[in-house]
Formats: sequence, structure tokens, C-alpha cells
Amino acid sequence: MVRWTADEELTELLQRYYSGEGGLWTAIRERVTAELRRRGIAGARHIRFLRHEHGYEVIIEDASGYEPE
Repeated sequence: MVRWTADEELTELLQRYYSGEGGLWTAIRERVTAELRRRGIAGARHIRFLRHEHGYEVIIEDASGYEPE
């Protein structure tokens, strides 16, 4: 599991996304993917976001073996 605090730009995207604005998931995923690449992490990942008082925590878990229903 990898965790980090979302930067201002990602936090703004997430706030807009969770407020119902459409078409933002691609930009959110691109920001997360860029950070994972920067950290040298590859492979299938499950992305979660945990809301905090001052923003969001990004939580990345390995998704190997995950089978969508």
C-alpha cells in the first residue's frame, strides 16, 4: 500500500469530482499515475481517496488478482 497527501491541484479536482462535476476522472487518474511513475511504481492499482479536514489522502493498493464482477 502506498499513501500520500494530495497536492492542491489534485485536491481541487477531487472536490469538483465529488461535488458532481463530470468528466474529471481521466484528469484525476492521470495525476495519480504520474505520481506513481515518479515513485517508480508500476502495475495494476486500486485507487482510493480519503477525505480529511484539509484535503485528501491518496491510497494506492495492489490490484493484481482483482476480478471485476
